[in-house]
Parts: sequence; structure tokens; C-alpha cells
Amino acid sequence: MSDKKLIGKGLHKSKGNNNLVISLETETRLGQPVSDKNGKVIGKIFDVFGPIEAPFASIKLFEGVDIGKPEGKPVFLSDKPAKSDKRNKRRARKRRKSR
Repeated sequence: MSDKKLIGKGLHKSKGNNNLVISLETETRLGQPVSDKNGKVIGKIFDVFGPIEAPFASIKLFEGVDIGKPEGKPVFLSDKPAKSDKRNKRRARKRRKSR
């Protein structure tokens, strides 16, 4: 990932659902994958909330991701993984069943 785009900085980790709360610096969309400073994908944007002037985002962390203390750590927009073609997967399954 050569062209990192900073989207915000970590504030804290929620206790109940283990989400990371960040303060947003740029506009984002729900479901976008995010990464740490090393380029490792850590989760996806789950929710955007707060005032329009200073919004926050909740990031649903992937299983097994340990970010340590998130206070002040930068969070970057990750390269979006290629969408899989569900139609081709369904067709392949049908072909296997019909044999």
C-alpha cells in the first residue's frame, strides 16, 4: 500500500463490543476496510456518528487483531479488496451439483 490516506486517529476501544472509536478527519463510507500505520487491515467502518463538524467512526475490528492502546494512533483507509463475483460462484456450485 504505497498511497496511504489518513482518515483519523484512535480515541479508545469500546468495552462492550470491542470496536475502535476514532475521530474522523476525512469523509468515509460504511464498510470501508481500514488499516494501521504498517498497512495491516484491522477492520471495517461500522458506524459514523457525532456532530457534522467533528464526526467519529466506530470500526469493527477483525478477530484476533490487537492494536494495543489506540489513543492517538493513526488509522488509514485500506485498499478495497476486489469484489468477488457471486454469480460465478453460484454457477460453479450448480455445475458441481448437476454432475
